[in-house]
Formats: sequence, structure tokens, C-alpha cells
Amino acid sequence: MDSSFDNNNRKEDILAKSRKAKKDEGIEYAIDQGAKKGNYYAIEIIGSLLFFLSLVSGQMLVVYALAAIILASWFGEFITKYQVLTQKRYLIAAIVFGLSGIFVVILFVKYLGILQGWWN
Repeated sequence: MDSSFDNNNRKEDILAKSRKAKKDEGIEYAIDQGAKKGNYYAIEIIGSLLFFLSLVSGQMLVVYALAAIILASWFGEFITKYQVLTQKRYLIAAIVFGLSGIFVVILFVKYLGILQGWWN
């Protein structure tokens, strides 16, 4: 009985401190999640649009740079999901996007080297 009484007192103390601080964890969480998702979708949508416009216009250096950013974003999403949920499909997706991103960075450096005359 004493331990449940102590636990209730601790909970009440924590709630009292939270009320005094005038912080609502639910609202803070929603704001944080909204900002994260807003940033993520902005990168995905704008990056994808610029990727396709650059591809159509033949700006391959920009295409490679944007592809690397988008793939890194997807890698981050799936590795985080794997860390939290420990489902093998997320690890596989993270590996695929990670390796694809590395490959695109190599293409970027190779193409940049050709443009700059670093090698023939």
C-alpha cells in the first residue's frame, strides 16, 4: 500500500510542476511533429520538383545533388523507423536508400570532375 501511495504522490508532484510551468506536452509534441513533417514534406516536394525540372533541362550536376539530398532524407526516415520499430523491412529500405545515395554522390563527383577537367 505504501508504494502505491508514494507513486501517486510522485505523479501528483510531477503534474503540479507541469501545471506551474504552464506547458502542455501534447501541444508541444504536436508542434514538434508538425515542424518535422512540414520540413520533411517541403524537402521532398520542392526537391522532387526541382529534380525533374533539372532533369528535363539537362542540368545533371543539379540532378545528382538533389537526388543525393532526397535519398539521404529517405535513408534518415527508414533508419529511424528501424531503430524504433526494429522491423527488417525498414533496415532493408535504409540500406537501399543509403547505398543509392552513396552511388549518386559518386556520380556527382565524377560528373563535376569531368566538367572541371580533373580527369578526361
